Amino acid sequence: MSINKKNDYQWIKIDPGKCVHCGICVNYCPRDVLAKDDNGVPYMKHRDDCWYCDVCSFVCPKNALVLKEVPYLIK
Repeated sequence: MSINKKNDYQWIKIDPGKCVHCGICVNYCPRDVLAKDDNGVPYMKHRDDCWYCDVCSFVCPKNALVLKEVPYLIK
């Protein structure tokens, strides 16, 4: 899967300049939504399972993750 395709329709924005590839966000996600790509950067592997709980952004020590939008169905 290409990088562009992988990042389509993702509600979590990850700033690769801030991310230190520690994996804390991946480990703390209660629904195992996040995974690391080949470069160690997290992405939403199972985006349909996301609860929009924002735990990933709270546990990130570098503030590299932001919940950029919530799908219209739960607004």
